[in-house]
Amino acid sequence: MELLDELMKILLTINNAMLYPVLILLILLVALCFVFAGDMIAEYSKRSKGFDDKFNGGHLSGFYEATKRLIAKHRNPRDENALSVKIGRLLQEYEAEAGRKLGNTRLLIRIGPMLGLMGTLIPLGPALLGLTAGNLEQLANNLVIAFTSTVVGLLIGAVALTVASVRQRWYSHDLDDMEYMAELSIAKEGVADR
Repeated sequence: MELLDELMKILLTINNAMLYPVLILLILLVALCFVFAGDMIAEYSKRSKGFDDKFNGGHLSGFYEATKRLIAKHRNPRDENALSVKIGRLLQEYEAEAGRKLGNTRLLIRIGPMLGLMGTLIPLGPALLGLTAGNLEQLANNLVIAFTSTVVGLLIGAVALTVASVRQRWYSHDLDDMEYMAELSIAKEGVADR
């Protein structure tokens, strides 16, 4: 029984030591979450609405210019496969960049609620000890920390999920438009028909 008591003391010490780092991380993640939301709003203001506007001075104009340069270099009919591969590579680069932006936000979707749950469960041990000792102030303080951590963790997850969902839809639509524009540009220049 003495060994069990010692193990419980060690676990309780670890549990209590994790409270402050978890609370600090929750605060930092809330700030990061709203940075991502602000970045999404800034990106929305730069996005072009019409199909032609996206490629003519809009947010996808870099891809359009790179595609035109590739088509100009590959006028030879034997270069058709190389052209397709290089345009495919441009699309992959855009997809990788979009995946990087989405990856950071998706990480918050998972970590926010996990830290919220940790922030909920960590103070429950001391809260129960306060209850058994008749210390209602300790019980109330720990329950406030517990429930607040849950709400903050869920807030992080909700905002991150919203940002990731909106961006995923944007990037998927952009990739479809880019593929269509590449095929249209190739057909327009007559490379594919040779």
